[in-house]
Amino acid sequence: MDEIDFIILQELLLDCKRPIKQIAEKVNLSITPVHERIKRMERSGVIHRYAAVIEPHALDMNLIVLMQIKLKEHQKAILKLLETEIRQFGEVLEAYFTAGDFDVYLKVLLRDMEDYNHFILERISELTMIDSIKSSFAIRSVLDDDVSKHLLSPLNLKTIQG
Repeated sequence: MDEIDFIILQELLLDCKRPIKQIAEKVNLSITPVHERIKRMERSGVIHRYAAVIEPHALDMNLIVLMQIKLKEHQKAILKLLETEIRQFGEVLEAYFTAGDFDVYLKVLLRDMEDYNHFILERISELTMIDSIKSSFAIRSVLDDDVSKHLLSPLNLKTIQG
C-alpha cells in the first residue's frame, strides 16, 4: 500500500458512499485506477466491509456500560460457550478475551439503568461460568467512536507504513 491507498481509505472512512469520482479528484487520479485500488483493498482484506454509523442517542440508547468479567474457570469449552452466548446479546457492541485481572471485557449499549438492571439480572446472570462482574458507565466519548479513523491518523500512518 502506498500513500494514495491510505488517502483513499481515509476518504472512504469519512463517507463510504462518496462517489469514486470525488475520491479520484482528491488523489489526482482518474476513476478507473481508484476503483481498481479499492477493489484490490477489498480482495486483500484491508477493506473488510462497509457499514452505516448509527447515532445511539437518536435511538434513545443513552447508556454505555464497560463490563469487566471474571470467569470461574478457563477451559476451552467454557470459553467457546461464553463466546457463543455473548454473540446472542444484541446489546454487546464489543467483546474481548483479556489478560490481567479480568478475563472478558464487554462494551454494552443500553437505554438506561433500568435496561442495565434487566441485562444483568435476566441475561448475564444466567451465564453460570461467570464469577464476578465489574461495571463502569461512560460519561462521554473522548475520541470519535470509529476506531478505524484513528488508525489512519497522521501519527499512526507513520507506524503502519514503517
